[in-house]
Amino acid sequence: MPFAPLISLLKRYFVMLSCAFGCFAINPWAQAANLVDIYELALINDPTLQAAHASFNASQEIKAKAVSQLLPQISARASYAETDEDINSKFYSGNFDVAAFGGNPISTTNIDSDTTAYSVTLSQDLFNLSAYFSFQQSRALSKQGELQLAIDQQDLIIRTANAYFDVLRGQDNLTSALAEEKAIQQQLEQTQQRYDVGLIAITDVHESQAAYDLAVADRLTEEVGLGIAYENLAALTGQGHTNLSNLDAGFVTQKPTPNKAEDWVAFAAENNLSIKLAEQVAEAANQNAKAKKAATAPTLKATLRYNDSDQDADNTNLITETSNTSFSYRDGTTAEITLDLPIWAGGLKQAERREAGFQRVRDQANLIAAKRSAFRDARSSFLTTVADTARVNARRLAIISAESALDATEAGYDAGTRNIVDLLNAQRDLFRAQRDYANTRYDFIINSLGLKRAAGILAPSDIYELNNWLVEPEISLQANRPPTAIN
Repeated sequence: MPFAPLISLLKRYFVMLSCAFGCFAINPWAQAANLVDIYELALINDPTLQAAHASFNASQEIKAKAVSQLLPQISARASYAETDEDINSKFYSGNFDVAAFGGNPISTTNIDSDTTAYSVTLSQDLFNLSAYFSFQQSRALSKQGELQLAIDQQDLIIRTANAYFDVLRGQDNLTSALAEEKAIQQQLEQTQQRYDVGLIAITDVHESQAAYDLAVADRLTEEVGLGIAYENLAALTGQGHTNLSNLDAGFVTQKPTPNKAEDWVAFAAENNLSIKLAEQVAEAANQNAKAKKAATAPTLKATLRYNDSDQDADNTNLITETSNTSFSYRDGTTAEITLDLPIWAGGLKQAERREAGFQRVRDQANLIAAKRSAFRDARSSFLTTVADTARVNARRLAIISAESALDATEAGYDAGTRNIVDLLNAQRDLFRAQRDYANTRYDFIINSLGLKRAAGILAPSDIYELNNWLVEPEISLQANRPPTAIN
């Protein structure tokens, strides 16, 4: 999916969700039930996405700033001056000591004047290559902002899925750990009873006790992991969650379509947002290099200025007590064309030109690296997803085999042909197979979303489609866990 429709779609989500989820702001204890609820809460409350939107809005002003350098510039100036000064004049003649003779005063004049002036100036660049290339650079920078926002929106989809399914993963692992602990505890009790009546040696009791202690440690570890998963989910949405929908047992894992890695590489070449972002970064660097090179080119500017001023002055001779009043008014327009040719600025412009050239080479290399990385991710994600499909099926069969092995081992243990270690290992293998099966299903989901992101086609619709495979939980492991609110 191109990034522009993705941005437009998420903008519509923000408008709708600001009203639809007003109740969550009123009721801080409201809980999200499924993946869509978590995602829509994250759209509103995730600070990382909020920062991404602010950065996007700021990036859109870069273009407006660059355009302003190509448009006419209008400025106005107004001033008012009031002058009150005395002027004393004296006349001397002959040879005498000036310090001893004060001279004859000729005039003492007081000037009192008011001056008002204003002007309006209109200027327009007729030829400015540097400003033009800076405008071209701003277009690439603006597109960078759009692409980065789209990348951050896709990242939110991945982060939401990871946080949500980490909780489900933790719940499944804890359920398995609790069941294993209970089964080994029962086995320990039975072993202790057999030892008490002298049917088995103390070694079997110690083996059972050791297995039970390990099971308790595993259960405690899973409890901590589940608590951390809940906190990560709360950090994403700003509120606690204790009752999430589970993944349907009938969830179907299928190989990606199309089923060739090169087809996904082709998708990445056309749609991958990291590649598109690197392309715009390289384009901005190219235009910046052109702008710096053109900084030593001549510029041509046209200016039209209108001036208006008037002055009212009173001149009073304090000796003769005579005065005269003058008034002047000036207005007119000035038109000029200015050719400016930069010659030497201490080597600054030449250094900036070389710096921009190196930056262009760097960003071109980064573009090549981004393409190679995207193609690698597309291939590796495809292979991983295909392998996940096979692993899920294999894990399902492993559970059946482990159950059969446990039944046979229990029968052998009762008959005396198998020892307690064999029985404990068989139980451990069964619970490990159950955990591996659950984890592989979640790995398949996360890796499938990663494949779509690598191909550049990850969209909110993937969250909604995935949500169809979620069902209401029967009993929550953390039903009594108080929700947390994060400011």
